Amino acid sequence: MIDLELLEELVAFQKYGTLSASAEHLMITQPSVTRGMKRLEQELGVELFNRQVNRITLNETGELAASEAKKLLQAENDFTEKILILVLLLPAHYC
Repeated sequence: MIDLELLEELVAFQKYGTLSASAEHLMITQPSVTRGMKRLEQELGVELFNRQVNRITLNETGELAASEAKKLLQAENDFTEKILILVLLLPAHYC
């Protein structure tokens, strides 16, 4: 199963465009984001980036993966929110 944190890093990269800006937004180190993106590529078995000297950009597959990751993260957030609201509204039935 793919770690949701890796998907968050991918979505951040799509939004901010650089590993360092993504890391700053996520409050982690740039090397952590770099390792995470390499791990995500390995887990998916595809390349997500075009790599050039001192420059990295999402390729077509990476753009698609980031867009789908954003949807998945939103769905996970919605799921958690709905469950928590349900538990708060009907606590006797779910404890």
